[in-house]
Amino acid sequence: MTAGAMPRPIVFIGDSITEAWGYERPALFAEHGFVNRGVGGETSGRIRARFRQDLLAAGARGVHLMCGINDIAENEGPVPLGEVQDNIAAMVSEARGLGLPAWLGSVTPAASIAWNPEISPGPSIAVLNRWLRDFAARSGAGFADYHAALATGTGALRPEYGTDGVHLSGAGYRAIEPVLLAVLRGA
Repeated sequence: MTAGAMPRPIVFIGDSITEAWGYERPALFAEHGFVNRGVGGETSGRIRARFRQDLLAAGARGVHLMCGINDIAENEGPVPLGEVQDNIAAMVSEARGLGLPAWLGSVTPAASIAWNPEISPGPSIAVLNRWLRDFAARSGAGFADYHAALATGTGALRPEYGTDGVHLSGAGYRAIEPVLLAVLRGA
């Protein structure tokens, strides 16, 4: 590395929960050299479509991927969980193909979806999180269980950690940062 060159970052890719993390906790991103590539409203398919380019454009040394809630919320219509899993697996494979380690963040808790109240997200979140944990173990990716740090006993987002039952507040991000840092240190 040349004098004054910045180290390559870990790139955070995901939806609005990732996007807001950078806004709510900019000191964390600055301190650790993280780059935020979260885009609100995106499903796993949309994230997959931009994944490689985001990693290359940022000069990534690793990737933290967290997505799935917008698929569960049916932002673009119903999506089978198998398709979400395929998208995530393809992104981890893409990262590996680029020689990059990957860390998967669990889907954060939600008992309801404010913008789609017909959806009951809890069961799908539980299924996807079990798959994420198992897939991370099988694929050698890291797994950050944010759900456990944020959920009530019934699987809802603890009110003090959220803004609308889905999105995290500053306190919510502070609650998951020890989980993130422990997983990254374990890499």
